[in-house]
Amino acid sequence: MRRSCVSALLACAALLSLASPAPGQDSQWWTNQYGNRARLLGGAVIGSSSDLSAVYYNPGGLALVDQPDALLTGYVFELDNLSYSGTLLERVELSSTRFSAVAGLIAGQIPFKFLGSSKLAYSYLTRHNLEYRFNTGGTAPGSRIPGFEGIGSLSASLTFATRLREYWGGLTWSAPVDRFGLGVSTFVANRSQRLFDQTNITAVDEAFGVASLASQRSYDYSNWRILWKIGLSTSFERWNGGITITTPSVRLFGDGDIEFQNTAVLPGSQSVTNTFQNGLPARYASSWAVGAGGAYSGRDWTGHISVEWFNRVDVTVLDGEPFRSQTDSTFLVDPDVTNVMKGLVNVALGIEKKWSDTYSGYASAYTDFTGSRTGDGSATTTTPWNLWTVGAGAIFSVGRSEFTAGLTYKFGGRDHIERSDLVPGEVDENLLGSNIRGRFSRFTLVLGFDLQFAPGL
Repeated sequence: MRRSCVSALLACAALLSLASPAPGQDSQWWTNQYGNRARLLGGAVIGSSSDLSAVYYNPGGLALVDQPDALLTGYVFELDNLSYSGTLLERVELSSTRFSAVAGLIAGQIPFKFLGSSKLAYSYLTRHNLEYRFNTGGTAPGSRIPGFEGIGSLSASLTFATRLREYWGGLTWSAPVDRFGLGVSTFVANRSQRLFDQTNITAVDEAFGVASLASQRSYDYSNWRILWKIGLSTSFERWNGGITITTPSVRLFGDGDIEFQNTAVLPGSQSVTNTFQNGLPARYASSWAVGAGGAYSGRDWTGHISVEWFNRVDVTVLDGEPFRSQTDSTFLVDPDVTNVMKGLVNVALGIEKKWSDTYSGYASAYTDFTGSRTGDGSATTTTPWNLWTVGAGAIFSVGRSEFTAGLTYKFGGRDHIERSDLVPGEVDENLLGSNIRGRFSRFTLVLGFDLQFAPGL
């Protein structure tokens, strides 16, 4: 087997092990919206929160809520589809569809009388709930694949599985100051992420024999951190407004594991490169964010807008110890798991129309731009495309309670994802799958209720 083909085989396996797709929305900040009305308005309520969703969108708005004695909850049913094509032998498509039901937000007021005009509320929300698994394989003549013309046939298989969970729980204090509301939410966040990535490649040539390579990469971490959201809100007869500042998160504790295995069996030689590193400190962090929003009301309608800026993030989540191949001391591997995201701005627009005293309709649209930085090779953010969401729904009242039903559609993709978008360092664009195409879509059914109780109960 030609030496150039053997080198290409090794390089190809390294690329496949590093460039497998990651969770469909791991590089977006506006993955989810919270609260029944806020979901139907696309989250455009930074300046116009009128229920307990204010604990997340603008803590200052909690002081201006008319009926705080409520239990606010709801369920969302999500149907996700994530697909990549051109990832393996240039022809194989990876696709994963997943249905899930999650509680978006649970919040309520803590009715302490000694607080006076101040208000105190608790909240629990789901920031991320993603899980995907891909299994695929294929065989092709080497003559059809650039860089592998000297190989009779090439077979490859890929198994990729990932899971991302993040939950926030917190307390919100808010107090009125004249026509303004000032508030602070303190959130404790837990983020856990797992990835398993296995690639097997076998090259066969009648003249030179058989070569194979098995590559496996995995990591698993859990991180606890704390962050604060500060908000100022105001309300007048026809318009509302508000601003928020979200602090970077501060690590509390957490750890994780890294596994890397690469074994090559070539004609006349073998190569082994392995490491198992356990109990590494996990240091996931989120960024500064500044948001602003407002709403204007007409006779029977209200328009809403929100804008939020997020700062860049560059953090090593798991700082692994660099190691050398057991069979080639010149081959050095750095197994770090990194999170690199650029700064960005998202915008949300929403409108509500009051059809009667008991029924209102809603429509919305908002951006969910990616923080993925081209060429950074961030191991936890490899979805380099922007997402857009549109939605509509209704809220109707029965007695003192409100019920919500709505549907949203999130979509996005990119036709030309280069290897440099997924893999750090210099890459040979002639290798397998040099032009990847990705697509993501999500249908969300919103079913919620806002149960109002008499004061003091």
